Amino acid sequence: MTRFILASSAVALVLFAGTGLAHTTVTSTAPTNGSVLAQSPPRIEIRFRDHARLTSAVVIHAGSPDRQLDFSPKDLATTFTIPNPALQAGRNDIKWTALSMDGHVVTGTLALTIKPASATAN
Repeated sequence: MTRFILASSAVALVLFAGTGLAHTTVTSTAPTNGSVLAQSPPRIEIRFRDHARLTSAVVIHAGSPDRQLDFSPKDLATTFTIPNPALQAGRNDIKWTALSMDGHVVTGTLALTIKPASATAN
């Protein structure tokens, strides 16, 4: 019986320790990754499974210099908002970096494509 209790305790410790030390992941974004939009969205939201601290969000667009984006909140949260990202026509990669509660750096890229403005007929 003692061996069973020790074995059960060891298994539980391994399972719960692994869960407690896992870094967070993104659960969703708005707009979703890979979206093709008629115009730049009014805001971008990045949602994490667990509390994290977003440390950087940079938009990368071919032919333009990388541009640091502002976001809120600046402290621990599960949802971060990037207001008025002013994305250009074409593919825009939003590369973000966050610090998870367990101290690990988590990175990712959100790809959004903005359709070019259509020419108007005279």
